[in-house]
Amino acid sequence: MRMLRFTLFLISLFVLSISTYSNSPVKSADKGEHLKYVIHYGIVRGGKASLKLKSDKINGKEVYHATLTGRTVGLFNTLYRVKDTYESFFDKETLLPVKAIRNIREGSYKRYNEVTFDREKNQINSQRSGIKDVPVGIHDILSAFYFARAYYFNSDLEIGQVVKIQTYFADEEFLLQFRFMGYENVNSKIGNVKCYKFIPIVQTGRAFEDEDDMKIWISADANKVPVRVQFDLFLGSLRCDLINFSNFSTSSLRKN
Repeated sequence: MRMLRFTLFLISLFVLSISTYSNSPVKSADKGEHLKYVIHYGIVRGGKASLKLKSDKINGKEVYHATLTGRTVGLFNTLYRVKDTYESFFDKETLLPVKAIRNIREGSYKRYNEVTFDREKNQINSQRSGIKDVPVGIHDILSAFYFARAYYFNSDLEIGQVVKIQTYFADEEFLLQFRFMGYENVNSKIGNVKCYKFIPIVQTGRAFEDEDDMKIWISADANKVPVRVQFDLFLGSLRCDLINFSNFSTSSLRKN
């Protein structure tokens, strides 16, 4: 069960950076973007994930509001019920977060926390742990991927390049790192898609044997949508696939 919790956490961590990129990295948020994913452990359907993006306001200021949910289904839900929700409210210009929410329900374990970001003082204020000093430009885990997609997921990427973004997650600083491995075509539910392939640098020994046991494919088009996430675990392979999307350029997702 600990492995399942850790795996679903990682799915929530990496199935995030969703929206159309042009001059504004999240230009079509006002339309109510929505992506849906299904999670399989071997041939067994184990969970689903969903992310919605819209415009919102905090203290009278217009921001983007991303909401990610991940939950178990079927047999997995019977054995160990998980429903996790992550929310990020981030600035439309800088993509830096103003507020982040983490609402975790995993079996009998429950955890809720809100974190606000003070950019002038370079501090965060956590409901659970209070005020802390943090590095300049720190992100929450959701805003980090929108930022990465806006500034790193493009033709300037070089094979072997490691993207690093400092985040604040689960009430501590967390260095997010992923390595670009080149381009690869993925045959998915939405068609044959040309993708950027990344390998997040993960901690070995807990659920992974090697650093490259997790892979993520992001469409190499205007949408830059996570198409597939795959985990090679001690007890087998787990895969998360995009199955549905709305308010995206449908034709550009498919490779000609």
